[in-house]
Amino acid sequence: MCLRIVLLVTLLSCIPFGIQAQPGSSEAAVREDQTAFLARCQRETIAQWPDAAPQANSICHSKWDMITATGPLADAVLSLAPAPGATFDATGARSQLKSVRWGAKPEPGFIAAGRLGEFDVSVAQSPAPNVTFSWYKDGEPIPFGLEEALKVRGATLAMIGCLDYGTSEGGRVYRVSARDKAPFALSISFRNAAVASQSSSYSATADYSGRLPTLPDLRRDGSEWSAACQQ
Repeated sequence: MCLRIVLLVTLLSCIPFGIQAQPGSSEAAVREDQTAFLARCQRETIAQWPDAAPQANSICHSKWDMITATGPLADAVLSLAPAPGATFDATGARSQLKSVRWGAKPEPGFIAAGRLGEFDVSVAQSPAPNVTFSWYKDGEPIPFGLEEALKVRGATLAMIGCLDYGTSEGGRVYRVSARDKAPFALSISFRNAAVASQSSSYSATADYSGRLPTLPDLRRDGSEWSAACQQ
């Protein structure tokens, strides 16, 4: 039963709940503690997947564990976002993110690189000012849930595009809004290992340029992005 719950949580963590707060609404500014999140999670899980009702409590507690594990990443993504009207300075990321163990010399094409917990961190100025957080592990399910970790911190995520390759691999692109922050684009890609000999991967790229992609932009290379994920 525990393994079934872990696999179900991993799958559901890649599918955003259908109820999204709108930018500027009172809901968008509300921070959630564990009690508030569990109540919302169980309500929304049962509404979207009625057959999962018996496991909803276990699913949501496991999702809270994922939110906790993703906390440092969510804090980093929000702390780097510039204020409305300001410009993101990629060269200042090192001084902004004190929690990152920065390397002495980044790879060519990057301004800075380091480690934040289990994540590799890279900062680039082109093609747009962005910061990428990447995680890889052999044979383990993805233990992170950045979307929900941002939402419990009061951020609003509006989906721009969803791309799935089966049930264990895909991508998401969001417009993220948060109090006292300029909206920014967040791209998440994931791949869950099907067997122990394969690698799981999870990466999140925050684009702070202020230029938000559209669905046609995402489809320009021929990829079959959708406006919403299939439930």
